[in-house]
Amino acid sequence: MNKKIVWSLIAAALGICSGQNSPEENVCYHEPDLGQGRDIVKGWTYDANLDKCYVFNHAKRSHYGNENIFESESSCNQRCRPTVPAKCYAKPPSSKGKLDLPVVTYDPNSGKCLNIRATKQGGVENVFNNRASCTKVCLDADLRLCLNASKADCEYIDDPSYRYNAERQTCEASTDGTCGGFQSAEKCFQRCGILVDNKCTLPIQNITTCESLTKRYGYNKKRTNARNFSAALMVETVSRMRKNCWSVCAPKHRCNNES
Repeated sequence: MNKKIVWSLIAAALGICSGQNSPEENVCYHEPDLGQGRDIVKGWTYDANLDKCYVFNHAKRSHYGNENIFESESSCNQRCRPTVPAKCYAKPPSSKGKLDLPVVTYDPNSGKCLNIRATKQGGVENVFNNRASCTKVCLDADLRLCLNASKADCEYIDDPSYRYNAERQTCEASTDGTCGGFQSAEKCFQRCGILVDNKCTLPIQNITTCESLTKRYGYNKKRTNARNFSAALMVETVSRMRKNCWSVCAPKHRCNNES
């Protein structure tokens, strides 16, 4: 498929209007470049395959705005994910003690609406009166590809596409001709793995939120063992300690007492 057509379809699927004249000029679909220089700083880049902004360490720029590298997650979201309200990534209001009320806040790291006690302070706040409003405003928008992929999302994906099955809490190929939203099961798990309650069932793979390499342990369901690998995963597929991996994922296994 012609590259210009592909980028046009992606932009239409994600509803991005950046005020730019052509897909080539839309920085949200450019590959980020490390750049030159010794001053390496933390930044953010947008991954169109996952509809998410991720950490991207790069050589510090003198100016930002003309490439797919942003100084903050909020600026990346504002430019490349305009359908996700800024409040969804804002910090929840702090506790004021006796003045607190039961409210709900959205946690983008876990993909959940959480009950908290806090005091509304006005302005753009990550706070809702109930879970229903939190889900409608933040969860459904932030994890759109996992929960409500549209036909347009698959115009650039070869069959079969892969979707997140919320009932089974897994990623699987779409066999009925409808759009799953992802190019592969791996891409699907990268974005939707945070929605899986039992992280021990997830495949051991690198998640693109990796900021630094750390020795972790992941549970291999097929081999019933815990193997180590170097990665940094946002979801709790892994444990920093091998013993924790066994106790959480296979508490009755004989190795649980030998780790």
